Amino acid sequence: MVAKDIGNRPPRATGILRSAGLTPFRQILDPAAFVRARAKPWAAQTVLIPEVVFWLMALVALGSGSFTGALVEFCAAVPMAGLAHATEEAFCQARGKLALRFFLNLFADLLARYRLAVGPRFLWKGLRLLGVDGMDINLPQHPHVRRLFPPAGNQHGLRGRPQARLVGLVGLLDGICYAFRWTSSATSEQVSARQLFKSLGPGDLLLGDRNFPDLHSFALLLSRGAHFLFHLPSNRFLKHRRLPIAGGHGDEWRVELVWPRPLREAFAEGPATLQLRVLQYQRPGFRTSWLITSLLDAQTFGYPELVELYHQRWRQETFHREWKYSLQLSNLRSHSGKGLLKEVLVQLTMNNAVRWIMAESAGPADRPVDLQFLQVKRLTLAAVATMAAANPYRLLALYHELLSAVGRQRIRVRPGRSYPRRWDTCGRPKGHGRVAQPARTATPKKHCVIEI
Repeated sequence: MVAKDIGNRPPRATGILRSAGLTPFRQILDPAAFVRARAKPWAAQTVLIPEVVFWLMALVALGSGSFTGALVEFCAAVPMAGLAHATEEAFCQARGKLALRFFLNLFADLLARYRLAVGPRFLWKGLRLLGVDGMDINLPQHPHVRRLFPPAGNQHGLRGRPQARLVGLVGLLDGICYAFRWTSSATSEQVSARQLFKSLGPGDLLLGDRNFPDLHSFALLLSRGAHFLFHLPSNRFLKHRRLPIAGGHGDEWRVELVWPRPLREAFAEGPATLQLRVLQYQRPGFRTSWLITSLLDAQTFGYPELVELYHQRWRQETFHREWKYSLQLSNLRSHSGKGLLKEVLVQLTMNNAVRWIMAESAGPADRPVDLQFLQVKRLTLAAVATMAAANPYRLLALYHELLSAVGRQRIRVRPGRSYPRRWDTCGRPKGHGRVAQPARTATPKKHCVIEI
């Protein structure tokens, strides 16, 4: 946990952050990473240097609840002279002076080093398994925020809170957020997802729900060399001629799609027609479902494997819940567009840092997503004070003890448990009096017979 020289900063702060900082994260976000992320030198006379500002924001995201709470925790772990007298106004000014590029560079730097160090471990049949989905986030009530992020157009009208939309590209086996788009709710998930597709490449397999399968998305993904497995709506691509698949299952077939003229012109290097594979299946208690994929080899990617694989996409819904509540993404505080994005970048960077610790603690046959994120976050925060007060020679041993404790926080698997959502049983309203069919089939009511 020894870092290299970190450049033009106060000597006292440099020495403390070298030896302590948020010690469990020092191998992941070391001082050299902050130097690479920084676009210009920082004023030497201030104690609120970029690293301190970032770690204070990180402590708020990890559960301190407020700047004051984060300041108390940080001062207890890192007794920097003058920091205890820092005010919230000074912190906000220092955060505002930090360029957005600093947070973007730090996020990208961590991702690049993670992919080199850990990424190749967690693959499915040699493919990196990714999910794409979006979620809406309520923002602070402030006139400037409302102009940038208007409320949702629903029954609440102008009384509703400003709302942003976050569409993320995440690893379904490691929980890492590889890319994201932060927009107003007026931008659809599909538009944001197509921007994220540009970061994919050969060796990637993308899973998505029924919002994403369309010819434009197929063309973008295939032009990048990536594969996909999407949930198919009942009114899309099912009326095309069904072609047999060699060695395939009885409930799967190939379809041949013709590119419309705009896509033929935009992706002229691609084939004239598109061959895709459709799988039909039905789980007990649910209506018939369909999947569409670019994986045409039925021998390598069997029917049962793909049906089971798609349902791992649900993990992304769990990741979103962890971002919102375990990392305080539903409790943003800034009143400017850049300030909000800085908070989001810090929280997703800390998500990746915690997931990196989980990946290091996972055994050869384990995966980070099999561990409890909330418990791992608590263990890591508890280790901050212990490691900061310890002798520097014991830091590595304490870090390995933390990894051992993290590896024991496995999620208990409870088969047969079910948590139906509201629209699973009563159909989702589509507007203008239309209602989509519910996912679950109707359960016949049991009649009680009384014998006399």
